Amino acid sequence: MKSSNQRRRNRKMKIVSKTRFAMSMTLIFVFLLSTSMIAFATLENNDAPEKLTEQTITYTVQSGDTLWSIAADFNKEHYDQEEDVRKIIYDIRKHNALSGNTIYAGQELELPVS
Repeated sequence: MKSSNQRRRNRKMKIVSKTRFAMSMTLIFVFLLSTSMIAFATLENNDAPEKLTEQTITYTVQSGDTLWSIAADFNKEHYDQEEDVRKIIYDIRKHNALSGNTIYAGQELELPVS
């Protein structure tokens, strides 16, 4: 003979209120949907290049120019105190979305003025 505890364990759970069940499932669905939308929106914003609001000067690359030479000349002309040339190169690359140090004659670069 089975005890009452064993009988309770063997019973299948029944949904008592279908309305309550439907509402809770709807709330769970809305929560998951809104969480995933927020996550994807955050990912999209992180992938977009930063919109820089600082002033820029357009420079057309000449034959024989390097990022170093452009940054060094730009440093002398546009900064009161000499800035580290490597920082200027980093800013130029970031502002123009350059993945490397390769530039080409005729290419137009936006040089950010601080």
